[in-house]
Amino acid sequence: MGQGAALAAVGGLIAFVGVVYLLLAAVFALGATMSLGLAALIVGAVVLVIGAVLAWVGVGRLRSVNPLPERTIETAREDAEWLRNRMR
Repeated sequence: MGQGAALAAVGGLIAFVGVVYLLLAAVFALGATMSLGLAALIVGAVVLVIGAVLAWVGVGRLRSVNPLPERTIETAREDAEWLRNRMR
């Protein structure tokens, strides 16, 4: 299990580095038609907007989830009731 988790973490890190290089390539591609500073600003702004939208959607989904383990609570209540009846 530990080896699988380590491989997944390394894979995620490599994928992250790949995304960074793709963004860098986008900056250089835009930089062919404008200054590199402006190209970096445009790519950074686009990435920031995409991240903000994803975060907003994620928070909205988290707010709609009930964090209480309802089935576990019900099972614990049933177990307590069974134990009370058993002790009588």
